[in-house]
Amino acid sequence: MTDIETQIRSIVRDELARAKAEAAPAEFLSARDAAGLIGVAEGTIRRWIREGKIDRHSAGRRVRVLRADLERLLRSGTSANDDSPEARADREFG
Repeated sequence: MTDIETQIRSIVRDELARAKAEAAPAEFLSARDAAGLIGVAEGTIRRWIREGKIDRHSAGRRVRVLRADLERLLRSGTSANDDSPEARADREFG
């Protein structure tokens, strides 16, 4: 085997290992669990679903959210305080 083949095999092996590590199964959370995880009220999670900030996934009548969606929303800079009913009322009504 040539030196180039050895290097290519090593790179491919590393990339396959990285891809396998990143392919973790999706974690679905109840609204209550999601709220507890990030320290907001359960109603805040439900409001974010209504507003389309995170996707709703249903298991029968039970609401679930993807942990990845929740983390994406938090990384985007939205926090519970930014869109709380109190903050919106202050903005809209002074």
